[in-house]
This record gives sequence, structure tokens and C-alpha cells, in this order.
Amino acid sequence: MNEQSHIQLHFDVLSCRAMLSCEGKDYVLPDTYPTKEAAAAAAKTFAWERLGVRGGRVAKPSDLPVFQR
Repeated sequence: MNEQSHIQLHFDVLSCRAMLSCEGKDYVLPDTYPTKEAAAAAAKTFAWERLGVRGGRVAKPSDLPVFQR
């Protein structure tokens, strides 16, 4: 994957669950999160470690752009 990857976070406030959409695939994150910010941080780490999303200007997971819906 490259820095052009579009990562979107879908956060359900009722269930506190999060779904990550990346490159046309959806991934439900395994935990629950108290806030959408916590879910976004987990999504960045998941995309970095599990999906291998990396780019030229991305030096660490917190640098990944994740768009919240």
C-alpha cells in the first residue's frame, strides 16, 4: 500500500465499536473504545501493524491520515 491509501473510520457511539475501511475492504476492530479519538488511534495502529499501510511521509502510526465518518 502507498501513501495514497484512503483510510476511513466508522465509529458507532452506541456500541463503541469501530470499523476501518481501507482499499475497498472493511475491518471491524476487535475492541470497544470510549471515544472516537481513541478508536482513531487504534485504527492508525491497526493499519500500520496489520495492514502494512506506510508511505513516504509517514514515519509512525500516528502520522497516518484517517478520515472519520
